[in-house]
Amino acid sequence: MGSELVRTGRVIGLTRGELDVTDSAEFQRAIEHYHPTAVINAAAQAGVDQAERDPSGTMRVNSDAPGMMARVSAQWGIRFLHLSTDYVLDSPHSRRLAEDEEPNPQSTYAQSKLIGEQGVLSSGGTVVRLQWVYQPGDRGFFNRALAMMRTGQTVRLVTDQVGCPTPAEMVASALLTMAATGPCGLYHLATQGEATAFEWIAAGAEAMGIDFLGVAAQRADFDGAHRPARSVLDSSKVASTWGIKLPEWRNALQTVVRGSDRIGTGTDQ
Repeated sequence: MGSELVRTGRVIGLTRGELDVTDSAEFQRAIEHYHPTAVINAAAQAGVDQAERDPSGTMRVNSDAPGMMARVSAQWGIRFLHLSTDYVLDSPHSRRLAEDEEPNPQSTYAQSKLIGEQGVLSSGGTVVRLQWVYQPGDRGFFNRALAMMRTGQTVRLVTDQVGCPTPAEMVASALLTMAATGPCGLYHLATQGEATAFEWIAAGAEAMGIDFLGVAAQRADFDGAHRPARSVLDSSKVASTWGIKLPEWRNALQTVVRGSDRIGTGTDQ
């Protein structure tokens, strides 16, 4: 997500080597140096399974750092946006989940992200929950799966986990609008419709002209930390506040596949 924000040409991106987000003194110096009009925190320990192995490190990055950065930004009068995740919600409901849905984190990763949200909101910042973010040609599950199929490998894909595949390119544009003006608070941002991982990758393979070599599987077939079975985000609050409404997920996929100059690499960047 950070890479897509930088690609807009309107964001200065700082790498982990350039800024330790857990160090308040470093963050303060970065603010003093760049004098930003807004800060978007795309940094996270995003490994759901890694969080179970390193809970303390995960908490420093996902729980403590966002609240600290929000407090410092508020002291400077700077808008602060923090990116969170649908994983903080784990609901049996078949409806789309709005911002007032009661959080129900079921993993260390989800718990760490929820604590981070609370720290940001208590300091007057904005939290934007995203889900199933991808971009053709870059790292991530979407590209790893298609890269394997491109080389003739079959990929096991779950049919009992449902979400909204959302292109990072579209999220970046929306975040810049949200960072420029408007109220603070908690918002959901995702495409319309819903898909299983199996349906998502099948559509991606078709759009990119790759033979689909997926095999249906269940979440229970895999080891690792808990993932929500269904966490489809309702983005109507963003639509009513900023007029931002991302397209249906299949249409969004077609749009970014046609427009991306990174298609076909199948490699992490």
